[in-house]
Amino acid sequence: MKQAKSKHTIRRLFTYALNHKLKLIFASGAVVASTIMGLLPPYLIREGIDNYIIRGEIERLWLIAVLMILTVLIKGIFDFAKSYLSEYIAQNIIHDLRVELFNHLNKLSFSFFDSAQTGDLMSRLTADADTLRQFFSRGSVYISSNVLTIIGIFVIIMSWNYRLALIYLFMLPFMIFGMYIYAKRVRPMFKMVRKSFAALTHLLRENFLGIEVIKLFGREEFEEERFKKENMKYISKNLEAAKVSAFWMPYVNFFMGLGTALIIWYGGRLVINQEISLGMLAAFISYISMLLRPVRQTGMLISFGSQAAASAERIFNVLDRKSDVKELEQAQVLKDVKGNIEYKNVSFAYQKGKEVLNNIDLEIKVGETAAVVGPTGAGKTTLLHLLPRFYDPDRGEILIDGQDIKKITLASLRTQIGIVMQHTFLFAASIKENVSYGKPEADIAEIKQAAQTAQIADFIESLPLGYETPVGERGVTLSGGQKQRLAVARVLLTDPSILILDEPTSSVDAATEQKMNAALNKIMENRTTFVIAHRLWTVKNADKIIVLKDGEIIEIGGYQELMEKKGFFAELQHNFVESETVSDAGEGRTDRKNYDAEAGDLK
Repeated sequence: MKQAKSKHTIRRLFTYALNHKLKLIFASGAVVASTIMGLLPPYLIREGIDNYIIRGEIERLWLIAVLMILTVLIKGIFDFAKSYLSEYIAQNIIHDLRVELFNHLNKLSFSFFDSAQTGDLMSRLTADADTLRQFFSRGSVYISSNVLTIIGIFVIIMSWNYRLALIYLFMLPFMIFGMYIYAKRVRPMFKMVRKSFAALTHLLRENFLGIEVIKLFGREEFEEERFKKENMKYISKNLEAAKVSAFWMPYVNFFMGLGTALIIWYGGRLVINQEISLGMLAAFISYISMLLRPVRQTGMLISFGSQAAASAERIFNVLDRKSDVKELEQAQVLKDVKGNIEYKNVSFAYQKGKEVLNNIDLEIKVGETAAVVGPTGAGKTTLLHLLPRFYDPDRGEILIDGQDIKKITLASLRTQIGIVMQHTFLFAASIKENVSYGKPEADIAEIKQAAQTAQIADFIESLPLGYETPVGERGVTLSGGQKQRLAVARVLLTDPSILILDEPTSSVDAATEQKMNAALNKIMENRTTFVIAHRLWTVKNADKIIVLKDGEIIEIGGYQELMEKKGFFAELQHNFVESETVSDAGEGRTDRKNYDAEAGDLK
């Protein structure tokens, strides 16, 4: 099964090369021509010794010398052509493969990223892709050239003297056996090496992103020890593979030395008995010496090929993953959205048997504001992530203006929904580029208007570079409140019909919060809005309050109505005051992370 999988992987890899057929033909021609020119020198040696040196024709030796120089020059031209063309093809293949992988990752649903490690994905896009590039640019050329060289030498020496050629044939079974054992042992080792490298990359990324937490708790030494252990695992895997590789060279050298010794011993007797010429023996020895390079390189190429195969399998494993959220071929573009939203008997689980939402029936009418409250892990974030189809429900359906969202194109659906998350992500670009990310064609007047509404315009204009100010990686140069207001401006610029707010005022001071609340109230007018409620004002101002517990809606209604019922919602109200939260403000995606812990690594 492993061999069949390897063959399929290799065939699949070379389909990418077929996209560059013309250059592939030229490169193949250059390999053949270079090999032929490389096989000429021993033949010229034979001619020089037998026809000129032994006969004492000194004045004609210049002809052999000139032919030898021309051969080397012509071979050099073809070597340049094959090297450049192979690198050109390799670079373009990896460009195509990397773009395809990146595009495919962007199309995968959130469920894939729940279980995938970022460092591992980065390793597949960078290190694994580069390993394949090296194989296509060098490995494939060496394999082709070496195979042609071995076949060419066999044909020549067999036509000259079959008895000496039998010595060559005698060595082949031992070499093939050595190659087989080497390949069988080294390939799984390199697969482990690639996996270990991905784990090391993931650890590095996690440390860089979490540097504040590491320093806050004084865990530098602990993280250094973790890194040392992971790095040592990577070294150990490499050394195991190197040990197998190191055995190959002495093994090959022994048989090459044995073959040369046999040819000198037996070929010398044939020369003495005048059965072959001295020039032919010298040419035979030259050809056997030429075998040393391709045979020794075979070990390197098997190692190279094993690494490439392991890398290709890791890349194809991702490319073969299907998105859980699929767009129908007949999907319609969502237009003229009013904003009436219905959940009909919706259930959802990240893992089978562990439902996060169960039998949700809900209707939010056009222009209403719905506050979603409940304890940590109740399914609040999951409920709202189903609306833009980050996930699809296991049962039931979700409708916007009577249309099933599964029958709507993803692009048109998501452009109609604006989401401001509690934990904001900004790109390492300028303020202008971050605000206009969802609408890159927006002019500066539109950007300024969105910033003004989000109460961030005064701050931006106070900066020396204004809207061209870079925010640093993940917005590191800005405060939490400034980042949130930029996120609000970014959403406002797209003018969505439906808003999802994960308490965008949770990281701002009281004065800014008051301004933002007024702005948000204005923004929410004539828009259907969901708010994951952490603060009292959002609950009181909501048209409808949805109370979730254990994935079910246990109460729904207005603020006064629910307080008068003295149920679960009323109990929640007794536990906080104006500045406190209805639910865990740091909940984020807790209900999903419960699943993450058991999801396992991407294989």
